[in-house]
Amino acid sequence: VQVGNNLGVLTSLSRYKMSKPQQNRNGLMSVKFAANAKAKLPMSLVVIFLMLFLLRSSEQNIQIFNDNAVVAVAVAEKVVESKDDIEGESESCLRPRRNRNVEVKSLLRPPFINLGMPKMGSTSLHSYFDCGGYKSIHWKCGKRYCGECIEDAIQAGSSPLSTSKCTKNFGSYAQIDRGPEHLVQVNYLNEIVRGVPNATFILTFRNMTKWYMSMSNWWSDSKEVPFKSTKDNTMRGRFEVANITGLPVGVGRNVSEFSHFYCEYVKRVRKEVAKYPGRHELIEIDIEDPTVGRQMEEAFGVKRTCWGHSNTGNHNDTVPADELQ
Repeated sequence: VQVGNNLGVLTSLSRYKMSKPQQNRNGLMSVKFAANAKAKLPMSLVVIFLMLFLLRSSEQNIQIFNDNAVVAVAVAEKVVESKDDIEGESESCLRPRRNRNVEVKSLLRPPFINLGMPKMGSTSLHSYFDCGGYKSIHWKCGKRYCGECIEDAIQAGSSPLSTSKCTKNFGSYAQIDRGPEHLVQVNYLNEIVRGVPNATFILTFRNMTKWYMSMSNWWSDSKEVPFKSTKDNTMRGRFEVANITGLPVGVGRNVSEFSHFYCEYVKRVRKEVAKYPGRHELIEIDIEDPTVGRQMEEAFGVKRTCWGHSNTGNHNDTVPADELQ
């Protein structure tokens, strides 16, 4: 199209003469044509001018084509990368892997043990399994806290669920920690995975910024929650001073630090469970995925209508912008 347009100039050039060249603002010479029937431009000069004009236009078009090609390749690579993430071909430590629900459904057996974090769907899991007819517990095993009795059993050299308060035929352990101060699934991950034969482990995910804000806005005035270890009684503040494996004291002041902590923890969980093929199964779910009810039904056989969000805060508190990094 450009060449055709350029060739069309030839007829016009033969009818006009050139005025004095003038310098334009880009430093290039422009030619102003003035209609003058008495003066005629020699054909040889017209041909030379036309050749130079076509050459420069062609160079510009080639450069534009090359630039567009580079952009097209970059976009194509990004599309492939996104497609891999969606289809589960590439692993992310902050997104759940695709569960082999159909293949493993017959293998999923209780106890179902949640290895996820506080404020990451534990109450919803508890309600779900309870609705499905399983005897489910949520951070309290009878009169004792699950995190404490699990920790006591491990330190005594016994299996994690060996104490009588922790082994009363529970089908679901929706939360085994007692908050950041007794985050047993992190601090004793190896002992739990190795010491509970045939368990089905659950690992929950959610948007890291939303998780951080949820912990920053959540507190309790219950006497059962230990606040003496920190001046900041929010869940986030308790994480910061609890000295957790992978999250030392003073770390956990922004989204980036929490994202790194959870990413490394997810890698540990996947690696540890993979050591026992056929003995354990790991089910990963995004609690904010609108299809999570269907995924849970496919994995556990409990109807999807049992799934719902629980223990959601209604705080209007805001988190400082410098923490949302």
